[in-house]
Amino acid sequence: QGATYVQTPEMTGALIRDKQAGAAAFTSEDKDVVVSTARKLAQELGIFLHVGSTAILRADGKLANRAFLFAPDGAMITNYDKIHMFDVDLDNGESWRESASYEPGTEGVVTEINGVKLGFAVCYDLRFPQLFRAEALAGAQVLSVPAAFTRQTGEAHWHVLLRARAIENGAYLIAAAQGGLHEDGRETYGHSLIVDPWGRIIAEAAHDEPAVIVAEIDPAQSAAARRKIPNLKNARDFTVNAGEAPRLRGAAS
Repeated sequence: QGATYVQTPEMTGALIRDKQAGAAAFTSEDKDVVVSTARKLAQELGIFLHVGSTAILRADGKLANRAFLFAPDGAMITNYDKIHMFDVDLDNGESWRESASYEPGTEGVVTEINGVKLGFAVCYDLRFPQLFRAEALAGAQVLSVPAAFTRQTGEAHWHVLLRARAIENGAYLIAAAQGGLHEDGRETYGHSLIVDPWGRIIAEAAHDEPAVIVAEIDPAQSAAARRKIPNLKNARDFTVNAGEAPRLRGAAS
């Protein structure tokens, strides 16, 4: 369909809840089959291929939930380790402790593709607007959020969070998402989305059916949205008077 940039969901290789099974299945970046296959596909198809994430065994023996971007010649442009770990207890009895298996990343990433600057995030990062603001301030016109939202959290929050991040930053949001029932009983929400800088959904997939969605990204639309509502320009530093010095975690400076 003419796409030059293709994004896959979080955990493109596998969603494995069992820590021991995962430890046996995952390997280092240079041996990982998802990484090697993506590299070949990018070269064969002549595209920028963004692997939403896959589990990578780090040199220190810990796992990273790592996204990759490959160039049309197969070279790796950059990678990003998910920063915010999904440690939650939901009303339906689901409990998740991503930090029990994965080591969080510490750096946001912005890179350039054909003159368009792309910022990186993964899934639960979507709930932390300071990451997206920091990447937008670093020049990102497109923000990526490959994900595997649960059915419960996705139904409540997925669309509104993606549209909010787009509107707040005057940026496109591209979010490829896992969807359907998985072997371990987990159900993910699906609904891969592309949102424009004005907050309009311009492409969407269904909940649990395999799909490819396509949209044209025009960086001029990001510039136009930022001229109309210059959130980035008008933002001001402030303090919070709560009886003590504020301690803001994750605030960009």
